[in-house]
This record gives sequence, C-alpha cells and structure tokens, in this order.
Amino acid sequence: MDKKVFLAFFLFFLAANPLLLPVPGTLSSWPEQATPPWWDIKIVLYADGEYKLEQQKTSYLGNYSFKIIWTGSLEKEKNDEDYILYSRECQLLDWEAKEKKTSPELVVSKAGKDFEMRPTFHLNYILRKGANLHFDFIVEGFSVPQHESDCKIYLDLPCYSEKPELNPEIEYDSFLVKGSNQIILGEKEIYAGPVKKEFNWTWKLQKYTIDWEYPIRITNLHKASLEISITPHL
Repeated sequence: MDKKVFLAFFLFFLAANPLLLPVPGTLSSWPEQATPPWWDIKIVLYADGEYKLEQQKTSYLGNYSFKIIWTGSLEKEKNDEDYILYSRECQLLDWEAKEKKTSPELVVSKAGKDFEMRPTFHLNYILRKGANLHFDFIVEGFSVPQHESDCKIYLDLPCYSEKPELNPEIEYDSFLVKGSNQIILGEKEIYAGPVKKEFNWTWKLQKYTIDWEYPIRITNLHKASLEISITPHL
C-alpha cells in the first residue's frame, strides 16, 4: 500500500473512533503503577535546650536554640530493594547560644558566636523495615563547657540513629520524656504523591559522673521539632 494512502486511511480511522484519541492533559497525569525515578527531600529541624554541669563550687549553665534545613534527593536502586540518598545542601540558621560560668571568684559568660563548634546535621541513610522507611539522622554536638575547664563532656543533640557512634555510652532513645524521635514514613506514601509530616519530642538526661577527681552532676535537656517533606518526580 502506498504510504500516502496508508496515512490517509489511518487518520480517517482515528477520526471515526474518537475514544482512541488522547484526552488533552492526560499524558502528564500520574500513572497508577508508575515508579518515580527520584524524590526531593527537605528536612527542617528546630531545637532548643539547656545544659548544666556542677562540680563542687563551680557550675556551667548553657542554653541554645537553632534551626537546620537539609535538602537532598532519593533514588530507588535497580535491584528494587534499597534507596540511594544524595545530600544537596545543609544550612544552620538562627543559631543562638550562651554559657555562664559561676564560681566563688567570678561570674563570666560566653556567647554562641564565640563557641568553638556548632551543631552539624547528618542524614545518614534510609532504612527499609517491612512496609516502612526509617530516616537515620543525627545532629553532631560538641564538648561542654565551652569555657576553659579540665572537665569536658559530649553534649547530646537531637538524633534517631541505629548506631550512635558519637556517644556510644548513651542510648538516646532511653531518655525521651515526651513524643517520638523516630522519623518513619510508610513506603507507599512516597509513591502516592507529596508527603509532609512533623515529629516532636523532648529529651532529658540527668546523671553523675566520677571520671574526674571530683564528681560532676550533669543535666542536659532539649526539645526538638522535625518536619520532613518528600516530593516524587516522574
């Protein structure tokens, strides 16, 4: 059959069967069983807390607050079992802190801008457990007091981690007093469309340590709020 005759016949066939023609706009709609090749992830973490170290007649009292925004993306591995995580940007915003040293001789304060270190956020990986996805993250803390002292301890900050490598002596989850720090989403949720969820918790640690010549009483408390947004791209 001549190509021109075939083309004319084909166009006539489509015109006679309008149900076979694509409906405007449907080509960009979300197919029911489509697998997004990647997702955008945005995490916003707010935290405020305080700590206190008391040894004999000297005490260190600190308080802080900060906001962290982390952005990245997620891909499904070819074996259809795991996910690959990519970090794009991490910003520490609204960082405020202050520490006061009190002793019989003096009272002196140090502002957050003079702290040697600041909080650092790490989204380590996404763990698949059954029908859910667990987001393993940690905010890396620092040693306190920030004033010169022979007694330094690690300041625990918000986290949800399967392997608490930064401070293995402390099981973070054991000191939750309110809410949950487990950032968990149903795997089906991220395939159905954009997802946004918020998690809130309060954490408190009180203990004595005898690692130095004189015992130290330690108090560490923080409240955290984490919002996660995941947007699929097809």
